[in-house]
Amino acid sequence: MQFGLYLQKKGIISAEQLVDALEAQMNTLVPIGQIALEEGILSARDIFDVLRAQKDSPNERFGDVAIEMGLMTRDHVMRLLMIQADRKRPLAEILVGQGALSQEQMEGELAAYRQSRLRPQRTTTTTTIIPAPRGKSADRAARETVAAV
Repeated sequence: MQFGLYLQKKGIISAEQLVDALEAQMNTLVPIGQIALEEGILSARDIFDVLRAQKDSPNERFGDVAIEMGLMTRDHVMRLLMIQADRKRPLAEILVGQGALSQEQMEGELAAYRQSRLRPQRTTTTTTIIPAPRGKSADRAARETVAAV
């Protein structure tokens, strides 16, 4: 997503192209149930039961329903979501496939994006030293200075 925003901010792709690519990316996600089956966490029968229960609560996510049914734990769901994210089709690949960028342009922009992420952000910190007034202890002067700020 960050690479997509980078391209959009640079004017290389439009906001509409970014949204289209993100929708395409979401539509290609491997379902959590399928990954749970592949990982041996759920059986085909378990998946069928979760999907049937999900019909009654269509706004509830598969993992939440499976947890409520006692078929998976939160740790299982988190692991499956990480696997799902790792399998997600790269946004750059989708943008090239949609014709928003050429392969060469994408490679150049991806290299520039990565380079921009490696550069440390320069921040300047200014420290002002306020001398203690004469006749006061350093602790008392520091407390008065902090209280004044």
